[in-house]
Amino acid sequence: MPSLHWPFYHRRRALLARRLWATGGIQWGTDMSTIAPTVLNNNGNVTSTAGAFVTALSSQSGGVSVPLVSTNKFDVYPVIMGVLAITVGATAPTAMSVSFATTAGTPIQSASIAVASLVATTTVHIPFFLVGALASNLFVGAGVTPLIQTNATTNSVTILQTGSYAIFQLVPGVE
Repeated sequence: MPSLHWPFYHRRRALLARRLWATGGIQWGTDMSTIAPTVLNNNGNVTSTAGAFVTALSSQSGGVSVPLVSTNKFDVYPVIMGVLAITVGATAPTAMSVSFATTAGTPIQSASIAVASLVATTTVHIPFFLVGALASNLFVGAGVTPLIQTNATTNSVTILQTGSYAIFQLVPGVE
């Protein structure tokens, strides 16, 4: 009489002989670290001039850009969560957007700000959440400086230093 363990033993050997990950997949034990979550801020109040992309927040220290360099090269999504303290002048802009970029004036991802929340002669706090494009080598080598830019239409606003910041991090993507 055959042992009850016999068919299970062969199945176990067959499973152990297989590769347990797909080609190109992240292998077990891989160091998944990239960039530690980093605070993006500004060195003073910033005037968001109407009709132009203006850098409101960046990776900087004392006004000097600090490029962020990833420790590993694999596919990642840049994820940015933050808040902008916006002072509106006598007339509110007719439209406004907040963007993530790595080169000034070239947005990678943008989101519109509800202009109904931008009331004349007030200061409002606008939260935002941006996810950049999947990339594997954007942050390796010399690295890049992530920028948060604003673009107001018709009328300018001021982005305040106090109350404006963002958290920037890289999240592993699909390999």
